[in-house]
Parts: sequence; C-alpha cells; structure tokens
Amino acid sequence: MARVLVTDHVSVDLELEASILEPLGVELVVAPATDEATLVDLASTADALLVCFASISRAVVEAAASAGCRIIARTGIGVDNIDTQAASERGIVVTNVPDYCLDEVADQTILLMLASARGLLNAAGSVRTGGWTFPRDIHRLRGGQLTLVGLGRIGRRVADRAVAFGLRVVAFDPFTADIQPPISRAETLAEALVDADYISLHLPLTEGSRHLICGETLQLARRRPILVNTSRGGLVDLDAVLTALDAGDLRGVALDVTELEPLPSQHSLRTHPRALVTPHMAFFSIEAEDALRRSATDEIARALRGDPPRSPIYPV
Repeated sequence: MARVLVTDHVSVDLELEASILEPLGVELVVAPATDEATLVDLASTADALLVCFASISRAVVEAAASAGCRIIARTGIGVDNIDTQAASERGIVVTNVPDYCLDEVADQTILLMLASARGLLNAAGSVRTGGWTFPRDIHRLRGGQLTLVGLGRIGRRVADRAVAFGLRVVAFDPFTADIQPPISRAETLAEALVDADYISLHLPLTEGSRHLICGETLQLARRRPILVNTSRGGLVDLDAVLTALDAGDLRGVALDVTELEPLPSQHSLRTHPRALVTPHMAFFSIEAEDALRRSATDEIARALRGDPPRSPIYPV
C-alpha cells in the first residue's frame, strides 16, 4: 500500500483527499508536528508528500528519496518552503497549484488598499465606540498611482481592478517582458516607488527579495504612500515600516502577511492607528479551498498512477 505523508493542512478534515487517493490503495499519514526530525522520520516511508506551510528541507527530501518518493505536492502557489534543488537532484517532482486563489488575493489587495485609503477601520471604530468622526487624511483615488512590485497572475488581476478605480498603474518586474498599457513599466525599483501613492507587493520570497521593503527603499517614495502586502511577509522589514509610519513617511500600511505569524500579541502594528493587519486570509474562499485541495491531491494521484504532472516546478 502506498503511503502519502500529509505534513500539514489547514482544512477541517481530509475527506476530500481520501476520496481521491484511497481508491488507489493509498494510506494517508498525517504528521503530528512539522519539525524537521518528525518529518524526516515519517518521510522515510512515504511515496508522496502533500505539503502546505511546513518546511521541506534537504534532510526531509533526502529521507523521502530513500523511500522512493515520487512527488512533493504543494497545496498553494509558492514553493519557497520546499528545497526544490534537493528534490530535483533526487528525481522527485515538485508541483504547485499556479491558478489557486488568484481572484481572492487580488480582491483582498484592493480591499486592503481601499480600506486603508478611506480610513475605514478608524471611522468604523469611532461609530462602534459611540463616536461619529472620521480621519481627515483621505485623498481621492482617481488619478493616484498604484505601484505593483511584481506583475504575475495576481499582480495583473490587481492592475485590472485598480484601473477600474481610475488609478494609474506602474509595475516593476525585471522578469516580465510583456507589460502593456494601461500598465506602465518602471525600469528600476526607485523609478517605481518615487511617485507611488500606493505600493502593492506581488513577488516570491527569495534571498534577493527578503526585506525588499526596508528603510532604504521606503526613503525612495516621496508621496507618503500606503503599503499593501498580500504576498510574503518576509518581503517587508516591519521595524522599518513602523519607523516610517511614526515619521509620517508612510500614510498607512495594510498587511495580510507578516514575517512572523501570528504577529506577536504585543506588536505595535496590531494597534497602530494607521495600520491594518488581517490574519493571512487573502487566499481563502470556500470555492478556492476546494479547488486547491482537488488540484494538489490529483497531482499525487497522477504520480502514483505514473501519469505526468500538470504543474511541475523546476529549480531556476
């Protein structure tokens, strides 16, 4: 009987996964923890790994390879939590779900931008506590500039939505050649940030992009922008953001992801009057979750049947 190690998951149960895999004679093994030692032990007898947020290190990959593991399937888009180089060296295919939650994240990005720009959180808070006031630092959206750092599938959806609000959209993405009107290309990050009224991040987390938004890059933006991040928490240096907020260099910050999650209970951004933080929820809708689980599990089923993967990832 084939064994599929479920390293971690966020669903209520695994009935959907079982309905796809059990007819193939598969046993689902759910890891009780995601530390490396536990995953190494369990991966050493696994034919496939189904991974959500757990870190799949080289040691875990090596253990899986010793068992003849055929596939590591990520239930999500990014694979920065998986050592894809190690998997490639050992002949283990890594897959993702590239069309997962694209509209959900784009919608949440625009929602965070609008709520922050219109001072919605503070205004609604005033009413809830018996007041009837609203912030006075509110500017018209139409004619403002939204800078997108990264222009992949989600970034393009954000651009479509932003154009409908009358925003000028500027994108910085050195890896994307096809940037056409109404989106304007910025050749450098400095060019992209200098006149931004809103900055939204849509790029993977790598060693090169970690803390891309830091004290130095925030100084490039001269129009007191609102920063939105629905991508990867590690892209933003939160200490630098707090400094910029308090200095008035940022008009606001709206985050669905933070470098450390959950954000520590005493962290200043939880209560800062110009910060809006949501609990890493942009990916979620009932429909998106169902499609995600089906797609990731189907990749495992295909691998166990000997069929080629639909969405393989290869190291750069």
